[in-house]
Amino acid sequence: MRTCALAAALTIVSFNAALAQTNASNASAVGTWKLDAAKSDLGPQEPPKSVTLTILKDTPQAESWRVELVMEDGNQVSYSWTGPQDGSLQPLKGSDGQVLGHAGQKRDKDGALLRHGTDSSGASFETRATLSPDGNTITDVLKGKMPDGTTMTQTMIYHRVVTK
Repeated sequence: MRTCALAAALTIVSFNAALAQTNASNASAVGTWKLDAAKSDLGPQEPPKSVTLTILKDTPQAESWRVELVMEDGNQVSYSWTGPQDGSLQPLKGSDGQVLGHAGQKRDKDGALLRHGTDSSGASFETRATLSPDGNTITDVLKGKMPDGTTMTQTMIYHRVVTK
């Protein structure tokens, strides 16, 4: 049971991994994104009812974003991250300001966003996220490790919400 809870926590923390990536030369990820649970592979975990990502800042120097989830049981979870794109670990904060974990990010030579971090349970993750050529789909591949050594891989697909 504890492993399932940790896996869920890692998934929640790792959703931030897809937030602030742009691999197109002048593209910006600022805006709203939704998880496509049907096209994502979260493994044996129950997907949340919804995930909304709001990217507030996306520059070569820094990123800022907020995630809002509605879990399968109806509970709502939100968290945010702000930091430089230099790989240094920065706090991942809950809506009440509590530190839930730490994450860092930087871009590889191809412009993909590489993230790594840990949550408060000691679970860790690494991701590689890319933006589609049209700038409307993020593909985020996560490799995670639970404190007991169990590993997991997930692929999360996000679509840009277009406002009219």
